[in-house]
Amino acid sequence: MDANTTSKFKISSLLSPERIFCVAGKPSKAQVIERLTQAVCRAEQNLDATEVLAQVLKREEGISTTLDTGLSIPHARLEELDSFKAALAVLPQGIEDPSGPHLEIKAMFLFLSPARQAFFQQHLQILAALAEVFKPDFIEELTHCQTAQQAAAKIAGE
Repeated sequence: MDANTTSKFKISSLLSPERIFCVAGKPSKAQVIERLTQAVCRAEQNLDATEVLAQVLKREEGISTTLDTGLSIPHARLEELDSFKAALAVLPQGIEDPSGPHLEIKAMFLFLSPARQAFFQQHLQILAALAEVFKPDFIEELTHCQTAQQAAAKIAGE
């Protein structure tokens, strides 16, 4: 993938309905990250969910990954991975980002990538594609999806 293909990258290629959650209520940011981490690690034999969660939460202690659009992109680069992995939570009621009290999270996209340098450029391009697709209007449309399948179809249409 080169710099000119960012807009052509399909976010849906990283997701399946089993890794998309429509979350009711107002769980904490850490609780949502934990649920997404468990979903990714369930299908990956070589990943320890506790270790991955610790790495993602440590990364979150630094600069917040929540954009002012309502999208949060907690992520980590892992030695154990050979390909990109992701999970999505749609949060219709929104949750507050503790690192930015005026930032409301309506969608959270957990993103795990291989730590090797050869994957770093694609890692950045996927982050850019996320920011391009997950605009406020699109996120608002996602919050009206009733099921993971509906959300997956909406994302596939982008």
